[in-house]
Amino acid sequence: MRQRTKSTTGFDYQVLRSNDSWCDHMARTNVTAALIAWMLPASVLDPACGDGSIVMLADRIKPIDRVAFADVSKPNCQALISRIVGYGRSIWSEDIHDTLRRDEHFDVVVLTEVLEHLEDPDEVLRMARSRGDRLIASSPEMRAGQQDDNPEHLWQFDGEGYLQMLMDAGWQAIHKTHMGFPWLQYDFQVWVCR
Repeated sequence: MRQRTKSTTGFDYQVLRSNDSWCDHMARTNVTAALIAWMLPASVLDPACGDGSIVMLADRIKPIDRVAFADVSKPNCQALISRIVGYGRSIWSEDIHDTLRRDEHFDVVVLTEVLEHLEDPDEVLRMARSRGDRLIASSPEMRAGQQDDNPEHLWQFDGEGYLQMLMDAGWQAIHKTHMGFPWLQYDFQVWVCR
């Protein structure tokens, strides 16, 4: 299943966000970072990085030579500047489409909690395919009886719908982690693709 929600575009993303606000965010950050580190990338692009915590944690687990963080939120990018150090780190404050149009290639592209927010997630997945050898992507996973009432989400997916979207963009799934949180209105899925 893949279906459009009742939400509309135009949500204000110019706010400072943190992945350590909720227990489920912290659990998802840990799992996703561990999967990135497991792929042993020399370079990573996170074109909608939020607070950058997922790739920063992956870098602490297994150092990454070159990382590009990008986000449409200027406050997130400003906060990130003070948190990252070292050679081989870039921060771009721009739209995800502009980031994916840059003529740079990475071992891994990270699209965590991104595609459900986009008007055209298929286009972004195709663009990411031309920028990376591997992909880690995640979103809420709707199951029978679950409903996504998040006003920022334009799309909702079950596991099959998400997998089909990945394959249609040219990605081959090699791993899926399913996370169920009993207190949330939906489960969560993390995909590793090549």
